[in-house]
Amino acid sequence: MAMRTATPWWLSLVLGIGLALVFLGERLFAHTGGMRGIMTMLGVVLVIGATGVRAWGMVGSTGARRRVERTLLLCHIGTLLGLFLYALTTNFATQKLAFSESGTQHWLGALTVLYAVVLFASIVPVLMIELSLGQALRTNFEIGQTSDVQDAFVEYPRVRDVGWSGITVALAAAFLMVTCQVASQRNVQRDVSYFKTAAPGESSRKIVEASADPIKVLLFFPETNAVKEQVKDYFESLASSSGGKLTIETHDRFVNAELAGKYKVTKDGVIVLVKGTGDKEKSQTLDVDVEIEKARKGSGKLRNFDKEVNSVLMKIARDKRKAYVMTGHGEINDQESVPVDLKGRVPERRTTVFKKRLGELNYEVKDLGLMDLAKDVPDDATLVIMLAPTLALQPAEWEALDRYLVKGGRVMIALDPKAEASMGVLEGRLGLKFLNADLTDDQAFLPQRGTPADRRFAITQQFSAHASTTSLSRSVDKGLVLIDSGALEDVPFSNPAAAPTKTVTIRSQESAFLDYNNNFNFDATMEKRQRWNLAAAVEGPKLKDKDGKDKDGFRALVFADVDLFADALVSSGMGRAAVVLVSGPLLDDSVRWLGGEEQFVGESVSEDDKPLKHTKDQDAKWFTLTVVAGPLLVLVFGLVGTWARRRRPATKPTEVKP
Repeated sequence: MAMRTATPWWLSLVLGIGLALVFLGERLFAHTGGMRGIMTMLGVVLVIGATGVRAWGMVGSTGARRRVERTLLLCHIGTLLGLFLYALTTNFATQKLAFSESGTQHWLGALTVLYAVVLFASIVPVLMIELSLGQALRTNFEIGQTSDVQDAFVEYPRVRDVGWSGITVALAAAFLMVTCQVASQRNVQRDVSYFKTAAPGESSRKIVEASADPIKVLLFFPETNAVKEQVKDYFESLASSSGGKLTIETHDRFVNAELAGKYKVTKDGVIVLVKGTGDKEKSQTLDVDVEIEKARKGSGKLRNFDKEVNSVLMKIARDKRKAYVMTGHGEINDQESVPVDLKGRVPERRTTVFKKRLGELNYEVKDLGLMDLAKDVPDDATLVIMLAPTLALQPAEWEALDRYLVKGGRVMIALDPKAEASMGVLEGRLGLKFLNADLTDDQAFLPQRGTPADRRFAITQQFSAHASTTSLSRSVDKGLVLIDSGALEDVPFSNPAAAPTKTVTIRSQESAFLDYNNNFNFDATMEKRQRWNLAAAVEGPKLKDKDGKDKDGFRALVFADVDLFADALVSSGMGRAAVVLVSGPLLDDSVRWLGGEEQFVGESVSEDDKPLKHTKDQDAKWFTLTVVAGPLLVLVFGLVGTWARRRRPATKPTEVKP
């Protein structure tokens, strides 16, 4: 039933409109000083005006009407108090107060919770009281017209109870706000599932530490977001080891629309990494889904977040370089150039992930064809990569590569027993020769099909302390799978007077042998078990630049197994399969060493699902444990519990005296 009051219902609506204008001015138009000021001031004027009119209505009325108006006035005053507390959290107020950085953070945290609680506890009762009073008899002001008959139309006890109910609801909601604020400040997480966001890896830390200019991380996320907390934890860990070179800022793209426009941020979940200032500023963006379930699964980036950040850091650390990959000789990256008569002998392999990873390392991948190489290696080449040519290179091509090395070039060569084995004049330059036979190991190998052919999947754990194998030697399992690998043999250098430095970086296990008769078995009469050389790093002597100063000589990496850099289909054990580069850490460290960036060498952290592999005996044991042992354990506990209850002495009933 509607009640008569001294003031009309739409006075509370004016209060609501004023609050809405303040909200719009401070949130949506915060980046535009003029519009923000106009809307905020207009909203504050409406709130103050409504409060003044409410006070006038209370003074001009008596009895039950006055008590109703007084209740509403208290709510209006609470609203003004909430706006005042909000004003103390603005940039203008915090600058005047001149707190320290930590003091400002605590001040904003406390005041934010306080003004939200006060506003909520003031607005909700007004809304509930207005719904209780109704509108029908409350369209005009009735100041000074109070009578006992009119007071009879006002049920103040009901208004009072509704107001207290509103305060109760508001305070309950405010308690949740306080809980969220405390949880956000304490930020203690206990994740018992497998998932966690990848922590900063060694390589990412080294890139930040080596940066000459400070790096700023801008996080554009909603104010309360689970993904933002995961991302922020990662960058805080990275910043703690950077010596102050990395800082973190969180922004709302609506509130900071001008900053968002500068870096073309049009959605939430965007991370902007900025290096330098002014004309030297470089920036790169990284997108993450703001829904935690999507960000942590499937194509989400949280599991491999360190790898994603590492790629972005490389892009702002230096300019893009060029990696020329040779084509036209039947390489695994150019299957179309394999002759028809050799297609049955040479397995088809792809290098999609290999090229993608080069791009993530901030290299532009370009083809180096037969006609171009015959003339010379392009001057802008940082790397030249050869991946198991099936056809022999022409002498002019080998000579072009040799000239490139003499000038301080960087070359990566990966060979294959089923392809061309010769390295031309580079054999003498690098002091290496490829042994064209299949590496086989009947003791250390990866079972695949249960046939003797599995012995060609040899496993090795022999890595040297070289920058190109840093991550490989530190890997958890410390094992590298070789697929149809050959071997390398030392030969004399063509120029002993200026001999380069050669380091064997990967060797096989002692049980491995070269299967010359291709029967997958060791034949002592013609084969030998030993640690075969599988990869080598060669570094030329120092050179002189145009100014007569010393500079690094050539660098070359030679691998006896090209499959280390071919795409592989791997099952995660969770019903998913993915095309990956199994030796990804080896590629990263190799490219960085060749490019003279060994200071960035290190492992990137990944939290991908690890495949669970069991033997048949293990599967049988797990089946027995789950199907038989589980129910049997429940039965035993049940019998013991029943036996214990039956042995308890019966309690006599208590006699009640009359």
